[in-house]
Formats: sequence, structure tokens, C-alpha cells
Amino acid sequence: MQIVLFLRPTQSPQVKVKEEERANFSAYTYFLGGLRFGKELLQQLLREKVMRESVLTRLLPQGILSGILCFLLWLAGIQPGWAHASLLATFPADGAVLAEPPAQIELRFNEPVQITQLQVLSSTGQAVELGELAGSADAPQAPIGIRIPAGSYIVSWRAISADSHPVSGSFVFQVGEANPEALQVLLATHGSADPLRWPLLIVRWGIYVGSLFGVGVLGGWRLLRGRLSAEAASWAFAAAWITLSLTVVAFCLHLAQLYPHFTGGNFVAVLGSPYGWGIQLRLLGLGLLIWACEGGGAWVSGLVGSLLVIGSFLPIGHALTSEYPLWTMALLGLHLAGSAFWLGGLWGLDQLLKRDPTSESVAVVQRFSDVATWAVPGLILAGVGMGGIHRGWTMADSYGQYLWAKLILVLMIMALGAHNKFRLVPALREGSLAVRKALRSIVRLEWVGLLAVLALSSFLVAQAPPSHGLAHGEGSLASSVCQEQSDDPPIHLRLSPCRPGSNQVLVEVEGIPAQELTLAFSLPERGIPPFRRSILPDESGQWVLQEVQLALPGEWQIDLALLISDFEERRGQVRVSLSP
Repeated sequence: MQIVLFLRPTQSPQVKVKEEERANFSAYTYFLGGLRFGKELLQQLLREKVMRESVLTRLLPQGILSGILCFLLWLAGIQPGWAHASLLATFPADGAVLAEPPAQIELRFNEPVQITQLQVLSSTGQAVELGELAGSADAPQAPIGIRIPAGSYIVSWRAISADSHPVSGSFVFQVGEANPEALQVLLATHGSADPLRWPLLIVRWGIYVGSLFGVGVLGGWRLLRGRLSAEAASWAFAAAWITLSLTVVAFCLHLAQLYPHFTGGNFVAVLGSPYGWGIQLRLLGLGLLIWACEGGGAWVSGLVGSLLVIGSFLPIGHALTSEYPLWTMALLGLHLAGSAFWLGGLWGLDQLLKRDPTSESVAVVQRFSDVATWAVPGLILAGVGMGGIHRGWTMADSYGQYLWAKLILVLMIMALGAHNKFRLVPALREGSLAVRKALRSIVRLEWVGLLAVLALSSFLVAQAPPSHGLAHGEGSLASSVCQEQSDDPPIHLRLSPCRPGSNQVLVEVEGIPAQELTLAFSLPERGIPPFRRSILPDESGQWVLQEVQLALPGEWQIDLALLISDFEERRGQVRVSLSP
């Protein structure tokens, strides 16, 4: 039995084949024609290219998904740093055993902070009386009002860092005889981790998602579609209300972090900080977005509200304390605007592909693809620029690891978008139902990937970037604060705490078997002649000079003489600036 099909084109306007019927007709033709004709001819007639693309459509998401799973396994091994302002040194030092009770408590940070709580507790839980805070913003001091008895003590502090994030910590010391067991009990009793850290992280992620989604739907998607559907307005309305509620919750959690028993004055103080201004801008912007969803103010309220919501993130975070704050805030604004367009646009595409099979929806998909071609690389470049300003592209700390993780995940999502643009969107214009379903599946995968990117951002902003100075824990006032080096001889010198008064000098000599080192300290601008100190290397090969009295601020000159043998000596010079 032979079946012969004769196909001819028609120009009759009455012949209108629906998309599903056309797809079914192609399948029937392929089946019946296979009984009579060769496969090669049918591939030409029925455009098998689309069918090959459907295979790629299935394989590419599977490959990307496998990559994401491997990526998540790596991500789980990153240890978060949980810091902004970094505590460089304390007096007494953490774990110190003092023969005499200290007269004051002193903290030294890498940037100015606003101390909201400083308390000293004994091993019995009794608070030690402290005087008024003094010193500078980056080195606050509090005198101890009484002569404390021998025993173990824990110092707890809370502060607002310069980038508006709350920071806290604690350290212990002992007076009299050392008692390690008492210190362990004290830490176990009073040194617990901040219980609000993870709730704040989750709330912050919700704020990111809600803010960018609302702005993306009311701004980017509205411009692409040319109008705002009732369904889109309802989703944006719900997102704005939820985000507004989460913003209030986050503000209350921050107050609880900063003040154990906050008062009205504390409330006003936080509102007047950069963090408080950012919160107020966001609440106002979200209110305008809600009004826009209800039809108020036409497009103006949506535009102004979107700008305020995006702008509310600029004074909160690392941008404010970066080396180039204006440039960093500009890049952050572009980064957030591009992210909002991407998040809101993907949601709109998913809804459009589900409900609207008309040629108009194909045109909207094409417009989104065209705009995303430059918007997505733009937001990536803005993020890369911010990482460069923060000196964050290093794997040596948690900030750099989260930054690289975020970039890798974004590039994976971008690969899916490129597949959509160059493979699926052209096929969609040809009316393939299978491609429409595949495109919608990948759009959903992209959207979920963006939610994961925002979760990474929540972790990232909780880390101290390398540009903020030392990003790790605590030390003593004998910790290295400023460093200099001499190339000839190859000497690395560290002076701490690098301020007028008593300092410790630590010298490392590279590749020279020296016997003795002599240092001559002078301050020519104040007419102070050189005074010399000679030291021998310790067991580790380092040269340590304790309690060098550099009484005045200014640029001190340090001449180094390295004795190699009775007949050979190497000399060098470094300069160190001491600020009061």
C-alpha cells in the first residue's frame, strides 16, 4: 500500500490554522510521509532544525543544573566572616592575664564606629562600673570606675559601623593568676553568638527579592509590555506590601541587636544614621509603588517609587565606606536597576508564555531579549567594578569567595539566556508549541537562579570586603597596625599600635643569616636625634623589640643596621608616620 501526499501553498485568508493544529499536522505529515519518502527529504520539508533545537533545549538545562549542583557543594564549604567594621585590637588583649587590674577598656577598629553598648561582667555575672566613653570614633575608651578584684572578666560591645551595619563582639581577660577553666565557663555563659544573625539574613533576602521584583514589574515589565495588566499590578502590590513589612521587621531586629533595652532616644539616633535614612527612603518608595498599583499617579508614582527604592540601598552597606563612594554608589544603582529589570522581566515572560499564545507575546519576548542583551552584561560589569573597588576578587577570604560564587552563578544564568535568544526565540517566531513550552521552562529556571543570586548577595553584604582593612576577628593592641619594608636589605618591619607612645617593633629578615640588628629611631621634623636599640633574633627567626617609646606624632625615621659577620654589615632605612 502506498500513500502519496500532495501539498501546495494557499494564499486564501479563510485558511487559518491554529498553532496546536499546525504542530499536529506537521507530526502527522512526518509519520505518513515516512511510509513513502526518504528521511532526508522530509527533514528539508519539515525543518528538522527545530527538532534538533528541542534536543539542545533538553540537554542544556540539564548540563546547567548539574553545574549548579556542583557549585552548591562548593558554596557550602565557604565559612562566612560575619563582619563589617573590624576590631583590630583591644586592651586588655583577648585572653590576657594581668598582674594588676586595668584602668580602662580600649577598643581599636579599622574605621569609625558608634558604640551602642560596652559592658564588663565578672565570672559571677556582676557588671563592672564604667565611666563615660572617650577617645576617637575608631578607638573608643571607657575608664573603669573601681579597682576590680582578681578574677575572670568578659567585655561585650555593640556598635554601628560606618557602613550602617550593626556589629558586636566580646573578649575575655583575667586579673591575678591564670585560670583557663574559668575563662571557658565565662565564654560559655556570656559569649554566645548573636541569635538574630540568621533571622536578619533571611529578612534581608526577602527585602531584596520583594524590592527588585516590585520595581522590575512596575518599571521594566511595564515598559516592555506597554501596559500593566491587573494580574501584574496585583503581584507587584503584594510584593510591595510584604517588602514594606519586612523592612519594618528588619529595623526592629537591628534595634534589638544594637540596644538590649532601647529607648526613644536610641530610636531617633538610628533614624538619623545613614541606615535610618535608607529605611525611610525605602518605606516612602514602597508606599508610592503601592499607590501606583492602585492606579494612583499614573506612571509617575511608579517611576519615583522605583527610584526611591533603588536609592534606599545606596547609603546602606559597603558603598558608603569604599575608597570611591560616589562611583561605588553609581555602580550599585546600575547593578540594582539591571537586576530589577531581569527579575521582573523573567516573571512577566513566564506569565505571558503561559497565557498568551498570540503574535503580540512573541514580539514582547523579542523586545525583552533585545534589551537584556545589553542590560544583563551592564549589571555584571557594574558588579565586577564594585568588586574591584572593594579589592574583593581574591579567594583568600569569605568576601571574595561569595563574590566569585555570585559571578559564576550569574554567568550560568546568562548562558541559559543566550540559549533562549539565539535558539529558542527565533524558533518561537516560527510558531513552535514545543519551543514555547521549553522556553517557559528555562525562563523559570533562570528566575529560580536569580533568587539564589539574591540569597548570595545577602551573605555577601554581611562580609567585610578587603578594602575595609583587616577582616578577621580580634587581637591585642600589640597587633600589627602599620607596615614598612626595605628592599636593601630585604627587611619587613611592622610597628604596632602605630601611634604616639609605647610601640612594639617586629622585623622579618629575608634570606640573610644575620647575627644582630640595630635600629636607630629619630624624628627630624621635631629635632629629636637618633636613639638606638639592638636586638637578637628569637627562636622563630624574628626580631622583636618591645616598648619602644615614640612619644610624638610625625614621620619617624628608622635606620636599620644588620650585622651579618664581624666584617660585613647591611644598612637600610624606612619611614613610619604616627598619628595621634
